Amino acid sequence: MAHNDNNVSHLPQTLRWTDAFALSMAVSGSIFASFGFALGALGPIGALALWVGSAAIGACQNWIFLEVSSMFPDKPGGIAMIATEGWRRRCTLVGPIASFGYWLGWSAVLAIVGVSAGSLIQAQWFADNTWSYQLGSVSVGLAHFIGAGLIIVFWQFNRRGVHLAASVSKYMGVLLLIPILVLALAPLYSPAWRFEHFQQAWERLPATDWTTGRTALMWLFLIAWSAYGTEMCAAFGPEYRTKRDMRLALVTSGVYTVVVFAAVAFSLGGLTDQQVALDNPNGFFIGAFDALLGSEYSSFFVGTLLIGLFMGLNASLADGSRALYGMALEGLTIRQLGVLNKHRVPGRCMTVAVVLNIGMIFLLSSPLAILVTANIGYVVSIFFALTGFLWLRKDAAGLERPVRLGRGWVPVAWAFSLLTGSIVIVGAASTELVGYGGTKELLMGVGILLLSVVLYGVRKLQDRRQPNDLSSPPKV
Repeated sequence: MAHNDNNVSHLPQTLRWTDAFALSMAVSGSIFASFGFALGALGPIGALALWVGSAAIGACQNWIFLEVSSMFPDKPGGIAMIATEGWRRRCTLVGPIASFGYWLGWSAVLAIVGVSAGSLIQAQWFADNTWSYQLGSVSVGLAHFIGAGLIIVFWQFNRRGVHLAASVSKYMGVLLLIPILVLALAPLYSPAWRFEHFQQAWERLPATDWTTGRTALMWLFLIAWSAYGTEMCAAFGPEYRTKRDMRLALVTSGVYTVVVFAAVAFSLGGLTDQQVALDNPNGFFIGAFDALLGSEYSSFFVGTLLIGLFMGLNASLADGSRALYGMALEGLTIRQLGVLNKHRVPGRCMTVAVVLNIGMIFLLSSPLAILVTANIGYVVSIFFALTGFLWLRKDAAGLERPVRLGRGWVPVAWAFSLLTGSIVIVGAASTELVGYGGTKELLMGVGILLLSVVLYGVRKLQDRRQPNDLSSPPKV
């Protein structure tokens, strides 16, 4: 398989596995951004099963992505790169579509987490500030402006280098462990936790039919980024000090997320009535912590929850920018994005994400509506990465594989590919079931994917007019 040797990354190889793990801890914190929606709609048993099951699938997929990432150690982009390499001989348009979809899935986390954090801040400290104004079909209030401000703050952290972003995440990760442990241990010490919530939910479980299956696929679609997000560790491939660092980052982050999702989902299912979560999916955590330790600690625990959401902002900027930068190096989008700033990070790519997400905050109605738009591209990119692994087993059988999985992983990859394809087709078309997504969100997601093809065409014109020279990283 031929590759352009000039299209190599100039990112420094200084990243330890603990740095990437710290950034990926944001994925476990994402349960605080959207679990309330699932708990309100599905009840404690359904929400627990889907969140933990999705995280387990994501942890297994990390092994598949690890094999391909180790085959191309100089190429950034993670899942986007895997899809591009795997489909290179089959369909060149898959590269830009999957890469742009992956970038959108991670970049839109800025808007999702920003609005969620803004809603928590408003509910806890500015509950009386209920002003809003109508912007088209969207009601814009204080939470939206807080979210936009937070994005700008973490943009400044990330544009100054990955080590600063990772260091910030390490400190925030320690604080995030406080609410996670308080919740995880709640069934052991708190009379407020009641197993009756699960017993009642068991009695109300729906019949196993197409309607139930369609609902499950739709929620798997919505949960995808939160559950699969630890694959972000593959995006830093060229920045690890050793291949062992990459392996440890992908494996430990996947296992950690499964454990956290299981503990937190089980605890919240017993602490919170389904109707309470349905009525206030963003702020119901406040009541849960009040029930555990009293209202005098409410502000402290809301603060620690916000730390978890802030980690999502940090991770999104770090991972999404590498994906877009990798696209430019591979000739999949405009060459102006294939540059590093003076801190040797993809500063322009971060700026593009910030502008897009601030626009999404003021154009889409809720975090879940934003998630619908973002996940279209993200789940499509996961599908192309899984099938890319299968193609590479055939097309690049002789290429060196520093990490080679056993033959039993091939049928596993087939099974995950079929499941992911079903999630894309059925789940994305069924988001009206939750009431937060519909035609507008679907059209925006598809439109952004189609934009990738346009930018790919522009890049081809650029390459015809002047030689492709990204071999030395220009500074901005």
